[in-house]
Amino acid sequence: MSTRVLWLLSAVLLALVALMLARRPAATWVAPPTVDEPQPATGTSVRGPALPRLPAPQLPQIAGSNERALEAPATKTLARLLKGEEIPKLTRAQVEAYLQQNKRSAESLLAAARATGDLAWLREAAEKFPDDPRVQFDLALRGETPEEKRQALAAFRQLARDNPLGDYLSALDHFKSGHADDGVKDLMQAGGKTKLQDYTLDHMQSAEEAFLSAGRGPLEAKVAGIFGVVLPHLQSLRDLATQMTDLQKQYVQSGDAASAQAVGQMGLNLAWQLESQPGRTLIAELVGMAIEKKFLAAQTPESAFGNDGRTVRDRLAELDAHRQAIHSVVPVQDLLGSLPEREALLYFDRVKVNGELDALRWLKNKHGSP
Repeated sequence: MSTRVLWLLSAVLLALVALMLARRPAATWVAPPTVDEPQPATGTSVRGPALPRLPAPQLPQIAGSNERALEAPATKTLARLLKGEEIPKLTRAQVEAYLQQNKRSAESLLAAARATGDLAWLREAAEKFPDDPRVQFDLALRGETPEEKRQALAAFRQLARDNPLGDYLSALDHFKSGHADDGVKDLMQAGGKTKLQDYTLDHMQSAEEAFLSAGRGPLEAKVAGIFGVVLPHLQSLRDLATQMTDLQKQYVQSGDAASAQAVGQMGLNLAWQLESQPGRTLIAELVGMAIEKKFLAAQTPESAFGNDGRTVRDRLAELDAHRQAIHSVVPVQDLLGSLPEREALLYFDRVKVNGELDALRWLKNKHGSP
């Protein structure tokens, strides 16, 4: 067969192949609904695209493209924690390795003591870093004996003079021991301070670093650091508020309206400090709101609240509305278990920077149902 004939046959075959490819329908790919941006509400419910019956194929990463490859949902650890299971534990060997890596710093010793409940590490921190207010604050809350707690609390108040938290804990101690006058003096000292700091964010960060050092992934470490933080001081502040309302009632019964009003204002100051603390947790904000309602309830509903024309009744309604708004947004936390890891990491970063409520609102706006 001549070369010319072979060339003509090849050309015909190529033309047929090109025609078949041109008529073949193009393949399409539908993005999973979990990463769709929410659409503005239009008065009717908008459903996302139906979930494919078979897993979507793994598409190759194209060089130079800005599109990210498909990501797996957040870790199983996060899903378990959302169901209320316990935080994963570090072994003693892992904790010791973390301490060595950080040269047994105050932060690392605090993280070790909190992660394990071992007071030996907390006392080591107090011995090596007696001028660190975070160490003395933890020892004041978690010390083994009343004397150990009192000494640590006295040291904390000296080291953190602008922090009213030490004054509040001291007031509670005096009220419980029957020294109400000393308790009132502590409350008066707390009244002029506005920088309430409970070091929660520091504890979250240190715990995260401890889990990272043990070889845990970034998301699991961040989750363990945030979900595992303990806040024993909140119960102490609730107890203090109860002691203060009892004192306020005693002043009312004795006819000392001025003192009753002064105690009520101190209670409101305590509440507002908790509600406005930077990076606050939801539980801290809710405790603050509960304390505020407790003291507002002792006032006449139609009495003035502030200088903008609002009444106590108006403020109570605002608190109820805000509490309802919090409860309505909390369920969206269940979405975390189905998010890509990078989105879950963004959520937990927002918790530490802007507070838990802001992070939940971001999660609802970006990944919740329209």
